[in-house]
Amino acid sequence: MSQLRSRAHHGVIPAIVNLSEARTRVAAGIRGRTGRALRWFVAVGLLLGFGWFFSTRLDPAALVRALGGADYRLVLLCAVGHMVILHPLKAWRWSLMLSPMQRISPWTLYQYNLAGCAATNVLPARSGQAVRVVLVCRHGLPVTGAIAVVVLEEILNASMLALIALPLPFMLDLGRRTSVVLALVGVGAFLGLGVAVWLVRSGRARPSGLRRRLADGLALLADPGAALRVFVQTAILWLVDLAQIALLMAAVGIAPGFTGAALVLLFVNLTNAVPVTPGQFGLFEAGATAACLAVGASPEQGLALGVLYHMMQFIPETIWGAVVLARASLGDRALRAGEAPP
Repeated sequence: MSQLRSRAHHGVIPAIVNLSEARTRVAAGIRGRTGRALRWFVAVGLLLGFGWFFSTRLDPAALVRALGGADYRLVLLCAVGHMVILHPLKAWRWSLMLSPMQRISPWTLYQYNLAGCAATNVLPARSGQAVRVVLVCRHGLPVTGAIAVVVLEEILNASMLALIALPLPFMLDLGRRTSVVLALVGVGAFLGLGVAVWLVRSGRARPSGLRRRLADGLALLADPGAALRVFVQTAILWLVDLAQIALLMAAVGIAPGFTGAALVLLFVNLTNAVPVTPGQFGLFEAGATAACLAVGASPEQGLALGVLYHMMQFIPETIWGAVVLARASLGDRALRAGEAPP
């Protein structure tokens, strides 16, 4: 009888564990589907709202004139600067952030960054971040550490953007809701930065485990000098982006200024936080248009700015990034062919 009870006991416990794991997987799947459904609902609602706005207030002929009369020398200057200044700075920052785990040349990371941009431009959600992680892990980096670096990048970007946008509610009448959203973004970013610092301090004391692997990916924060360099690089990246927007504003006849450029930068990044459409088409332009309207530009000028700002990034990033992805794919195939038995 005791043996029967023991067998029953040993049979029931694994069944309970398996049932618990199944429930956990089902709950995670439901949460994932709910999150995706909510993201699609928000994105579709935004697109419908902006579509209604454009259909009732936009003059197609005026939009054609705004695009046709733009100074494309300034647009070309922005596109060149985007590729030879902004992306190299991003690659240099990424190299510094990865250096505690693995040294990878900025030139290699420059190409990986463009590959990630190409993936994001043609696929929904933030597919490019996954591509970047996969590419750097080919150099022997742990997946958890590579993901932690990408998350830290996003936290730094959001923190610096919040600092740049901090004076906007005092300089423009943004409305209560926009000011509240801006405050929440800033608070959330700095809370995330605080959590990252805590993970570094607590995780590095552990010999192993997930927290230790995350701490290895965030190890840059343990070096004040390296952390300061990365903060400065992040600030320069945003300032370069502001300069690009100011030049594009001038290209379409909008008086350039800090408030207008910062508002475009803020609104575009807020709409990009809902990654649904490939390349953020529609949402990107809507964010730029809304910002331009807030500083007194016409809807046609705002949409022209959004289109040019988007295209001067989308076209070169997608072309170059696609070449990098093709080369990486061919390299993987050659490697597999070389490892295959004769």
